[in-house]
Amino acid sequence: MRHKLSQLWAGRGFVKIVEISEFYSESGGGVRTYTHQKLEASARLGHETVIVAPGAENREQSLPGGKIVWVKSPRLIVDPRYHIFVSSSAVDSLIAREAPDILVGASPWKGGWIAGQWRDPDQRLNPVKVLFMHADPMAVYGYTLLGRFISQPAIDKMLSWFWRYLARLSACYDSTLVGGSRLARRFTNFGLVRVSAIPFGADLSTFSPKLRSENFRRSMLDACRLPETATLVLTVGRHHPEKRLDTVIAAIKTAQRTRPFGLYVVGDGLMRRRVERLAVRVPNVYVAGQINDRQRLASCMASADILLHGSGAETYGIVIAEALASGLPIVVPDQGGAADFAEQEYAEVYVTGDHAAAAHALLKIMGRNRGAAASAAENAARTRIGSDSNHFDQLHTFYAELLARRHRSDHANES
Repeated sequence: MRHKLSQLWAGRGFVKIVEISEFYSESGGGVRTYTHQKLEASARLGHETVIVAPGAENREQSLPGGKIVWVKSPRLIVDPRYHIFVSSSAVDSLIAREAPDILVGASPWKGGWIAGQWRDPDQRLNPVKVLFMHADPMAVYGYTLLGRFISQPAIDKMLSWFWRYLARLSACYDSTLVGGSRLARRFTNFGLVRVSAIPFGADLSTFSPKLRSENFRRSMLDACRLPETATLVLTVGRHHPEKRLDTVIAAIKTAQRTRPFGLYVVGDGLMRRRVERLAVRVPNVYVAGQINDRQRLASCMASADILLHGSGAETYGIVIAEALASGLPIVVPDQGGAADFAEQEYAEVYVTGDHAAAAHALLKIMGRNRGAAASAAENAARTRIGSDSNHFDQLHTFYAELLARRHRSDHANES
């Protein structure tokens, strides 16, 4: 079977991919969006992608480009929108049934170990394995929770056992994949192996400055209880500690001492109640909740005046890329993937977690010519970041190269 699949790929260009996606949720944000884009790209390129996710029940959903298979699993206590894998047996059987050419582990937790340690009991299948790191766990948890007390090098040293954990997981795979070159260097420095980067790009077909609407902007400012002469700041992301929404809201409160700012908060998550409590204490902050309608989100992006981002733990920063594609100037922290997007023509950078510095950056960017900044942002999205379709083309080319390498190795071993 292994050689039959390799020959099938070599002759027709067809690739069967099974991805163990531990953090896919139908009510989720970025992972859900990226997953559906991946399936669409799979259909466009003539491949098949099977997403295996933990869910409330066992079921399947067929879609162009493949399908999503849910495995009945317990809910994540801290965020009931998600479920978690606790057993490998059902997933192991699914992998064997689907017979992938490429087996992807898209989680550093249980799902990643399931894919990394999977072996075909019948010894018929030997898929190429790819660990896709959609998160930087040390930055998300270690730096976010401890960063205000001790330095990052001290955190890395104190939690060196966790870096060793990630290195052991990475060693189970033929390749480790990330969304940016900075993160690839960082992971390599901490012992992860065979790390490659394929930037995600931006959805240029959906996000555009042409969607800017004064009526839409006015409705957002109305929600913030402000007139259209005020400055409309947008923030988009999960309500999770890594997004540092407390920093974002505190920055708005500080900036409001100088001029009227409204903050429109898009997203949901385990910290929703805390975010709402913080918002009540600061004038002109509106918590809009999750927006799954991509066209509506694109209109929000294009119609706002500034994007303010709090997370210094982004592996890439798809929200930032979408903001630039919408012609939206950005204010971002100096760490993580968000900082990689910052160019002088359309961005201001502040010290991660420092709300006073973020407020100062907001006031500085208000001194710019917004039209020029918006044009520079859009130009960066189209020329420097590029389309997300390019990402998926590169991703499948990368998979094809891995398969070709495996095919040559198998052929050499048979000779």
